[in-house]
Amino acid sequence: MNTQTPNQKESFTLRHLLQEQSRDLYDAEKAYSEFLGRMIRVANDERLKEEMELIATNVMENISDLEEICAMLEISPAGIKCEAMAGLLREAKETTSEYESGSVCDAALIANAQRIAHYEIAGCGTAHAFASKLNLAQVASLFSDITSRAGAADRALTKIAKGSWMSDGVNHFAVFGN
Repeated sequence: MNTQTPNQKESFTLRHLLQEQSRDLYDAEKAYSEFLGRMIRVANDERLKEEMELIATNVMENISDLEEICAMLEISPAGIKCEAMAGLLREAKETTSEYESGSVCDAALIANAQRIAHYEIAGCGTAHAFASKLNLAQVASLFSDITSRAGAADRALTKIAKGSWMSDGVNHFAVFGN
């Protein structure tokens, strides 16, 4: 039996949840965009610097896509603080301070950037599923684009960390030196 009054939570719908998720993801991307400059500055490996610069470009595109999504959902993108991203960025700041230079710092940067990419994949993948269920094809498509960019970044970071059959990766240098 439903004991809620009409003004309680039953008025919230999947669309409301999608709106809130979109605003949360927008704040996450804004916070990440502000922190990426520091990550790029402390990176040592040139491949990592280049990938982080590409990630910074992609994050700006993500922000633009999330602004478009919020416009389609008829909400302001601002107004929510993403506590999850704040925690991820706090950890990234701590680890980059602990390992100020060299390959170990680069390995820490990759680990933090991959955690953030996985957060983006999870959040945007879920939002994509919500938008699809609500028959919001354009919104779903934009979330799919963001998820794809995060997945590509994750794969590129893995390659930089592990290397390839022709070159050693950051993890090798973190163990054996340059």
